[in-house]
Amino acid sequence: MGNNYEAWMDYESKWIAGYRRKLMRTTTHITIPITLGFLTLFMGAVAFVDRMSTEDAFYGAVGGFFCGAVVCGVIYLCLRFGLRDGKYRRLVRQAVKTAGITEMEREQLGTEMLAARDDSKQRIFFEMVGFGSNHTPARFVLTPHYAYLAGGYPYAILVRLADLQEIRPGEEQKVAVRRGAQTRGVHTFTLHTIGYQRRGRADRDLGPADLPDESMGFFSQEIRDKALSMLRDGTGLVRTSVD
Repeated sequence: MGNNYEAWMDYESKWIAGYRRKLMRTTTHITIPITLGFLTLFMGAVAFVDRMSTEDAFYGAVGGFFCGAVVCGVIYLCLRFGLRDGKYRRLVRQAVKTAGITEMEREQLGTEMLAARDDSKQRIFFEMVGFGSNHTPARFVLTPHYAYLAGGYPYAILVRLADLQEIRPGEEQKVAVRRGAQTRGVHTFTLHTIGYQRRGRADRDLGPADLPDESMGFFSQEIRDKALSMLRDGTGLVRTSVD
């Protein structure tokens, strides 16, 4: 494997590292202390109200502390496992594999992605601000041969432009459920998309109105439209109506 492809993998890991550190710092400095304090005070208060005894309140608080320690330990381990460096490398490599990029093409891919780091005309940095997004840093990149989105869901999406027949914007209405200890809320939101239709759709009995072969989603229409404008200028494949 060429050096530029692996250098790009290293860049992807470093790029998301700041977010990983921020999330871990928030968890260890805010989430865990608040959880421990709340459960300690809550269990102590419940024991005191039930028995009206300071001794029982003390033992209740101790029980709450250890209960909180178990909960926080599980949260910490899950976060450490979910944010490990190898996970993001694997997700990007999976996107490369899904796009059908061959071993010989990967060096070119790495070269173009590294070149886009320093060219503001080839990339958009932003945060995923929407339901369940947790302000994840995201990046849209357009190179001479590839379109790439990192930070969304799935985490990485890569499209080879030479495979495309056309590109279409769209909107999807989504419904999500947020569950709490005592409540459940239903949220609706609009996901602004860029749909990529590969060549040979007619041979697969697919028309312009059918689902795209690949899709990138954005919570912000403004950011989606910026990415779409880059694609329009760079590829000439953008269509805005269903023929």
